[in-house]
Amino acid sequence: MRAAGLTPLSVVPELYPMTGHLLHKTLTPLHPFHREFHAHEVVRESRKVWRLILRSPHWNEIRKSVAMIAGGERSRASSVDLTHDAISAIVPGTIEYEKLTSLCRSLISWRTGPYQLGELYLDTEWRSHMKWDRISPMIPRKPNMRVADVGCSNGYFLHKLSLLNPEIAIGFDPVERCWLQFALLQAILQTPNLAFVPMGVLSLNAFPQFFDFILCMGVIYHQRDQALAVRRLYDATRSGGHVLLESLVVPHDEPLTISPPNRYAKMRNAWTIPSAASLETLFRAAGFKDVEVRSFGPLNTAEQRSTTFAPYESLSDFLDPSDPTTTVEGHPAPHTAAVIGRK
Repeated sequence: MRAAGLTPLSVVPELYPMTGHLLHKTLTPLHPFHREFHAHEVVRESRKVWRLILRSPHWNEIRKSVAMIAGGERSRASSVDLTHDAISAIVPGTIEYEKLTSLCRSLISWRTGPYQLGELYLDTEWRSHMKWDRISPMIPRKPNMRVADVGCSNGYFLHKLSLLNPEIAIGFDPVERCWLQFALLQAILQTPNLAFVPMGVLSLNAFPQFFDFILCMGVIYHQRDQALAVRRLYDATRSGGHVLLESLVVPHDEPLTISPPNRYAKMRNAWTIPSAASLETLFRAAGFKDVEVRSFGPLNTAEQRSTTFAPYESLSDFLDPSDPTTTVEGHPAPHTAAVIGRK
């Protein structure tokens, strides 16, 4: 499918004067595929987020600092290890430890990780390797897949997915901070064939039947229309491809609907907390076959907690201190589950 209204070789270069070199590079891996997705949608949505960055004195200054550190080959790590719990890199001497640490602090809060960047241990809110250990056995192992991580945050799971040797791995997240975090990390790690698109799950209609595998974690309970979100995932998947969706769930058969101003675990934007059973229902209704659900039990504070680089409230603050099986609002405490289906 050719991107309507754009000539060959114009897709990513069209973004160049808008984003500048640094963020432009996070989109460059899309270039060889520009005939197969709606590039004008990607351009439009990227421009929206880019303008938010430019209009914010805070983010614009950080953008400049990231660009100064991430100077092409000068920032490339001499060695990278994606296999351990903490993604690690030997950072070149051109990047000063104090400046890198200061920049990472300015990009707080760091959600997914951890990372070991030279002497800097980037301890993130989520010990994401624990989630990876749970869901990675469910991921199909095929060479040259086109893969996506929808709601990718700073790209930790994208780097893990690169171990599958995909044709391309694209992260989707509409948050400015996440785009800048990814740009900084990728400037150092330079993992091949990784791209970042500042778009959310409902914008996946820009990539019709594009992916062989889509990973979507921690997103569905933020969606007002969960059926529509799952349908977007389905439509973006090639025939025979798979979608794996992981979520907080309630330990009941029925989902829990939150009506604002009420909250779940202090989250303002949680609309419906699914159950494991309702995840299966959503997938079957969207048309997925071979649907499999796995429940992983309660979320715990060993996996999600406050850290130096995520210094705000975390799971321990969201649970009733006298009864950790309930949230501070009196709802059932979060469990986790995942569902996978084939198109």
